[in-house]
Amino acid sequence: MSDTRPEDTSIAELAARSGASVPCAGNLPVRLDDPDHIWFIDQGVVDLFLVEFSGETEQAAPQHLLRRDAGNLLPGVAPDLPSEDGDDTTLSLVAKGLPGTVLKRLPTNALSGVRPTELAAQIDAWLTDITDTLSRFVSAPPRPTALAEPGQTRTLAPCTLSARRGVVWVSEPSLGASLFMDMVDPVDLAGNSGRDQTMLPLTRTSWLTLFDEAVLSSESTETLIRRGALLPALASFHAVAFNLERLNRRLAVVDDANLERERTTSRNAAERAARARLFNIYDQPVDQDADAEDRALADALRMIGRHQDINFVVPRRSGPSAPPVGLVDVLDASGVRARRLQLKSEDQWWRGDSGAMLAFRAEDARPVALLPGLFGRYREVDPVSKRSVRMTAARAKALGADAWMFYRPLPAGRVEGADLLRIAMRGSAGDLTRLSVAGLAGGLIKLLPAVVLGFVANHIAGGGSAGALYAVAVALAGFGLIGALLHLFQSTAMMRIEGRSASRVEAAFWDRLMRLPSRHLNRHPAGDLAMSGMTFQHLRDGLQGVVADSLLSVVFLLPVFGVIFFLDATLGVVALAFSLVAILVAVALGMRQIAPHGRMISAARRVAGRLFQIVEGIAKLRVENAEGSAFAIWARDYRKQKRAEIQLDALEGHIRAFGAALPFVAGGVLLFAVMATERSFPIGDFLVTYIVFIAFQSAIARLGESFGAIAAALPAFEQMRPLLGAMPESESGGEPVGRLGGEILFDRVSFRYDPDGPLILDDVTIRARPGEFVAIAGESGAGKSTLFRLALGIDRPSAGAVYYDGRDLRHLNLKQVRREIGAVPQSVRLHPQDIWDNIVAHHEGAAVEEVWKAARTAEIESEVKAMPMGLMTMVGASGSVLSGGESQRVTIARSLIGSPRIMLLDEATNWLDNESQAEVMRNLALLSSTRIVIAHRLSTLEQADCIYVMRAGKVVQSGTFDELMAADGVFRELVRRQIA
Repeated sequence: MSDTRPEDTSIAELAARSGASVPCAGNLPVRLDDPDHIWFIDQGVVDLFLVEFSGETEQAAPQHLLRRDAGNLLPGVAPDLPSEDGDDTTLSLVAKGLPGTVLKRLPTNALSGVRPTELAAQIDAWLTDITDTLSRFVSAPPRPTALAEPGQTRTLAPCTLSARRGVVWVSEPSLGASLFMDMVDPVDLAGNSGRDQTMLPLTRTSWLTLFDEAVLSSESTETLIRRGALLPALASFHAVAFNLERLNRRLAVVDDANLERERTTSRNAAERAARARLFNIYDQPVDQDADAEDRALADALRMIGRHQDINFVVPRRSGPSAPPVGLVDVLDASGVRARRLQLKSEDQWWRGDSGAMLAFRAEDARPVALLPGLFGRYREVDPVSKRSVRMTAARAKALGADAWMFYRPLPAGRVEGADLLRIAMRGSAGDLTRLSVAGLAGGLIKLLPAVVLGFVANHIAGGGSAGALYAVAVALAGFGLIGALLHLFQSTAMMRIEGRSASRVEAAFWDRLMRLPSRHLNRHPAGDLAMSGMTFQHLRDGLQGVVADSLLSVVFLLPVFGVIFFLDATLGVVALAFSLVAILVAVALGMRQIAPHGRMISAARRVAGRLFQIVEGIAKLRVENAEGSAFAIWARDYRKQKRAEIQLDALEGHIRAFGAALPFVAGGVLLFAVMATERSFPIGDFLVTYIVFIAFQSAIARLGESFGAIAAALPAFEQMRPLLGAMPESESGGEPVGRLGGEILFDRVSFRYDPDGPLILDDVTIRARPGEFVAIAGESGAGKSTLFRLALGIDRPSAGAVYYDGRDLRHLNLKQVRREIGAVPQSVRLHPQDIWDNIVAHHEGAAVEEVWKAARTAEIESEVKAMPMGLMTMVGASGSVLSGGESQRVTIARSLIGSPRIMLLDEATNWLDNESQAEVMRNLALLSSTRIVIAHRLSTLEQADCIYVMRAGKVVQSGTFDELMAADGVFRELVRRQIA
């Protein structure tokens, strides 16, 4: 018999002793719809899904809520009741575990023997996870005006109530007096479901809006457990949560309808505007021709380019009937990246300086340039009339809501430090002027206390009037206030320079990194590249204090020597010589940090790269039982990093010791110099000299102590030189593509990753004519996927060429080529946004009908429509909302947007079952696009117009399915293996 006392048992012990084991996996889901039982995760990991049922039939794709690990509790949740509007579906919670997951099922009455503190912690964690899930899509939650704590009874006026910390249960107010998360009246819901009024949990991410004055009591979860009120309160909350989720789903449908209505309205307005322009085709003052539209945009961009030092290249129209050159065309031709902004009048954006922007008038959508002045205030410049006016609130309201800002790219060739400096400091003349003026004035003011002290010692302390002393005190206080204002002025200017410089340089570096050829990027681990991208931010953080507090202090205190020379030339020479020696010593000590800093940064980058690789391959390491080897590799680089850090700590100790001794040594040298002159020296003059000299030495000491940040900048930049020195892809160069005809030719293409490496492709020739369905088959490693990389311009052939409509890809604009191709890679990874964004991607003008048509062709339409939020269903970072096959079909749908003339599919249906795969391929076979498909399944190969068979980087056979099956060769062997 167990000696365990009541309320002294842990949940794990109770589950092990009394729980019934329930396997849980993806193919063995467990419905948590019994409120009289709870489930304990004994082993593994469980994903919880919200599933809509009609009877026992699922009505929509499961919606992922959260993931819980072993050792956590899963309460039973009663399904919600069918709604009164005729919807007979119910929402239930379903658990799906990873392989090896085991649950322990326990009756709820067994919880009476569990320690209340442990049970309360489990329930609090559950409630926190649920409320976090309910609120994760709330874009602007209200700010709480009252916070609840356990053990209180309060009379609250109308307010927004939330929990101060943890989970707090509050009593429900009267009917109609509150809304939970501004959507559900918990009291009304309790009355409709026949439950008694109970408690409602609040967390930091949930809230209760009170409309009337109410008396509310609050308790902790442990208190509810001890008085036996937890289970009904928990059931009440689950009902509220289900009701809230059902309302969210209905609102999502309304959002879809509103979105569709807005898009229809926008299309109709555009059509009416086009008709109006046609009716006024000869009225030049009202309607300008297409060439003038091109010129207006081009002139606006040139104005912005001159301000930002960006070279915009405006391409010519492809023909007289072609549409006007758009912003995207200019950006493609120029190789410039841009970002869309929202101009909100309430932000008063025109008062600051966010860089030059392109905006459009709300009335006629004509482009205008928004250029910041020397001191930040924006001016609106009309590119046609060249009229420049000061931006005001009224003029800001006359502009459209959207504007564009542009990022200057790095030079196409090798990048040096001077290039980065030019990008960083462009447009900073005003802030540099403010910084210099404020700094010099502030430096002079810092000398005033010493000068005043000398004046008092010479003229007042020896018997001057008290009134003069009061006047000096008031003057010092006034100058102190002025100094504070100058310091704020200087800090603001420095902050603007730092923020602008770091954002520009970091954006330019990432732009350069994304333009580098893949063969160059493959030489660097992903972690190494990520650390390189953060280098400028780290340098900014490290140099901020150095530049603002140390280096500028030394520079702006240089007038010290003017004061000393004015008082005594001999002491001035001594002070100047000593200061130069001190600076040289500080610099020498700082320079000694460069080498260990370089070793530390190099080791840290390797450690980051190793960690990324280890984390990515942790599953393989466990399978191979190679965790020890991975640890040894990591430890080797980590040891080097720590050794470099220890060396830096020792050097920094020397610098700090030098800084601590410097003011005392300086004072002694100055006293010795005074004694050596052997002449009288006014006490006031000596005090002035001594104080300003020591202040300057203290600034030198601070500079030496912060020299580590400067020492870190040099090796960091040196280690980035290989990336900055590599030649980027010429994405923006080359001929404009226009609309592809659909023909693609790999003409005697050979390829190797390294000059001395093996041939991956060897004299491959493959032709796909417009509208043709070409399949490429072969064993793994035959070079099939490499063909796709060459077709997209990711890699370049070592020999031969890739032609689109008879034009060499090397001479075309790669961005425009890729935009004209619908590509589906072998490995699919969706964005964490909703399905709409994953399908539309960069095709911002895609219509809803076009998206649904693409989904229908990809055989994903029925699944998306079955989801409560349809196209607005969030995919999430883990992508667990969609299966592998569904994700592939979403990617296929994305490749169909814009009706591309060429489609490249690299085993794009390998996650689909045979029936779904056959349906997708049948739909793709009906398209007029040129399709090149890497495939193995017979249903795909049978539909191809031509099949190319590859082995060891060579095309060994080609022909139709029947022709290849009739011939003895590699293809028939591949088919025989598949059939067997």
